[in-house]
Amino acid sequence: MAIRSLLLACVVCSYSSLLSGQELTGWKAGVATEVVTPESSMWMAGYASRNKPSEGKLHDLFIKALALESTDGTRLVIITSDLISVPRPIRDDLEKAVKEKFNLPPEGLLINCSHTHCGPEIRTTRWSLDGLPPARLKQATDYVARLQATLVELVEAALDDLAPSRLGYCRARCGFAMNRRTPSATGFRNSPNPDGPVDHDVPVLKVETPEGKLRAVLFGYACHNTTLGIFKFCGDYAGYAQQYLEADHPGVTALFMLGCGGD
Repeated sequence: MAIRSLLLACVVCSYSSLLSGQELTGWKAGVATEVVTPESSMWMAGYASRNKPSEGKLHDLFIKALALESTDGTRLVIITSDLISVPRPIRDDLEKAVKEKFNLPPEGLLINCSHTHCGPEIRTTRWSLDGLPPARLKQATDYVARLQATLVELVEAALDDLAPSRLGYCRARCGFAMNRRTPSATGFRNSPNPDGPVDHDVPVLKVETPEGKLRAVLFGYACHNTTLGIFKFCGDYAGYAQQYLEADHPGVTALFMLGCGGD
């Protein structure tokens, strides 16, 4: 129900009448999508209690890009991912590559992860790699190398796809996010806190052709993806929300951006 509630909020918002000043014309937009599901079983990220590698998938994991170019030529590429994190070395590697290849400055690159706990482990630093068994070490480093190469290809594809577009922005609300920091006599406990701060906004950016045909929907929510702790790869609630939206609107790219969640 939570997934469908989020999706309903996004769909209703993205197709509602936009208020004056919330629609932009004269821009260009491009979208691209790549599958990043591991090709074989590997260890997953998110829960230290896991004691074995993955056992298949519920659906594929994706990285997606939305490239935007304003009327003055300023470009921004927003990357979303069904992954647990974006470690600094991955950001640094991509930042350097897109600057050299496409003259895209650091401030023109935004990378976001859904923080799914049903994705592969992302290990990039010495402290996170030291002590791993040889086979697991090779698998982890090979996956990151493939991911870094795929990210560069993704940015290139999104920039190549730039075309005249109309942008619209609006907001909806969805109420399933719950604060999980409950105060106690000895400090905060990790448990539901209905009185704690939450952000139930669902911001939506709609991308259409100049003729009004929907091309992409970028939507966000401030609740990271920890509803599943199984041994199958899955994008969790955000993965299903994107999947349902794309199934209902063939040819449209749905991108999820995670807001504040967890800390």
